[in-house]
Amino acid sequence: MFVQKSIKFFFFFLSFCIVSCIDKEEERIMGIISEWKGKSICFPSNSYFTRTISDTIHWPLNNVQYKILSYADSVGCMSCKLQLPSWKNFIEQLDSICQDKATVLLFLHPKKVKDIRPILINNNFDYPVCIDVNDSLNKLNHFPSEMEFQTFLLDKDNKVLAIGNPVLNPGVKELYLKIIQGKPLQDKDKKKRVQTTVSLDTTTLSLGKFPWQEEQQATFKLKNTGGELLVIHDVVTSCGCLEVDYSKEPVRPGKEAILHLTYKADYAGYVSKTVQVYCNAAGSPIKFRVKGEAE
Repeated sequence: MFVQKSIKFFFFFLSFCIVSCIDKEEERIMGIISEWKGKSICFPSNSYFTRTISDTIHWPLNNVQYKILSYADSVGCMSCKLQLPSWKNFIEQLDSICQDKATVLLFLHPKKVKDIRPILINNNFDYPVCIDVNDSLNKLNHFPSEMEFQTFLLDKDNKVLAIGNPVLNPGVKELYLKIIQGKPLQDKDKKKRVQTTVSLDTTTLSLGKFPWQEEQQATFKLKNTGGELLVIHDVVTSCGCLEVDYSKEPVRPGKEAILHLTYKADYAGYVSKTVQVYCNAAGSPIKFRVKGEAE
């Protein structure tokens, strides 16, 4: 089988598309990947799925060729972790490309069940989710603590084929889709892709102090300092409360790409969010941080 023959390659490949990292970080990531490679995921016998926590429905855990399992624990902001608009877009893309070959299983372990329904409704998210009140799935499998390693691509026997969150990393999304579609994982044209260089006007964007009920807006500039066109492929934020809009047009050498940021806090508190810009520049993804104090 194609997947079995290629398993060693794509787990090696995945270590580089999750993050750009130094040797120690790369070694740590490789350790996580090695631990979970080929591991079987155990599902609780009483896994009930619901739509906006209103109707319990049957959702296939078996008889499907591929499953994308994503687990979200109760640590931190659940709304930020879920990234529901991104999941909604990815699920629609998955359905259109892969048809019935794959399904997405979202397991949520919230602090309070009543907090989940408003999040689903506010994001117009009607895809089935499992509200795992007792954290049964995690207790059976002991997932890594890092959010980016709590999502898995599984085969029909629930064995891990790949690990990583496709809505947080375009490289992981591309990998998942290639595996599900049975496409070659190696990109023969990757080395031929034209690259440029960029510079940042700042690596930390401060929103200062602001009333938490008020939406905050800011801009971030990415200058094309190379000799080729700058193309932004995707922008990923660490929080669903932070949105980024930008032009899809290529940026000429010497010109700037302007990213428009919109932040809406769910509550008062310290703000520290990250933004990753995936583009055809050396060092991609380009990272910067958004900080502030919502009062």
